[in-house]
Amino acid sequence: MRISTLTRRFYWRWSLSRRIQMAQSKNAVVTGGASGMGLEMARHIVQRGGKAVIVDMDRDALKLAASELGENAFPVETDVSVESDVEAMADEAFEQLGRVDLVFANAGLQFDAPLLEATPQEFDLQYGTNVKGSWMTARAFARRWIDRGEQGRICFTGSEHSLGFQHDGAGLYTGTKHAILGLADVMRREMPESVAISVFCPGLVNTGFYASREKAGLEEDGEALRTGEKLMARGMPASKAAGAAVEGAIMGEWLIMTHAVAREGAKERWDEIEDALKRQAPPGSDDANYKVTELKKQIESEDPPPR
Repeated sequence: MRISTLTRRFYWRWSLSRRIQMAQSKNAVVTGGASGMGLEMARHIVQRGGKAVIVDMDRDALKLAASELGENAFPVETDVSVESDVEAMADEAFEQLGRVDLVFANAGLQFDAPLLEATPQEFDLQYGTNVKGSWMTARAFARRWIDRGEQGRICFTGSEHSLGFQHDGAGLYTGTKHAILGLADVMRREMPESVAISVFCPGLVNTGFYASREKAGLEEDGEALRTGEKLMARGMPASKAAGAAVEGAIMGEWLIMTHAVAREGAKERWDEIEDALKRQAPPGSDDANYKVTELKKQIESEDPPPR
């Protein structure tokens, strides 16, 4: 099949634009940046000629990470589940970097347990960090970009668990990653054009770190810890996954994927949704009358807000 001159020209311009974007250095903030995938994200940013604020609540790990990454990495000790910490961190990030191009809301916890055996403390820790922490981080930087008249992109770390069921034993964690995708999807529609949103949805990654219950003040489950560590050891190298996240964010991807196997859970979820819709709410029913976006437009036209 012949490729037309127009197609060749379009591809050349697209590839040139891509190369230019990829060549530009970016300044970034990475939460959960002292270890694992967050550390590798920061490393990619620094290697590209940018500067990185690495955010973590582990002071010793932060010092080691900053020393390893060099003079263009700035450690900021922060508990992302605490609003005042997040706000102070955002202010310091702008002071250190001057310009913030990317924010990787990457901090997260995972304590695997069957849902009937999980505890309220495990729930609060995971949702407080994974969901509330990510939302407060995104909110803090989005507000500052808007106030400063600047542009930026927030990349949430979701998971293959954001897309559908992957495996049992991680119910609370899966719930947090579903929540991340939902928050990000709404946020990208609420933000002005100057604030862009991505969601990074990796599968199994060898981060070299498995969340310790003891470190989080929980009773350690030795068997779960050993299993988790063995699983992670068989995952994708953290540097490869982090590189995909950084490149995808720079290129403006909405969803950033790394593992082909993630489509299985996503497809199963969609097939179930499609089947239920066909049987219970078939096309041609009066569902159009209940589309909230259209109803809001009608209400606003009937009763415009006061000026």
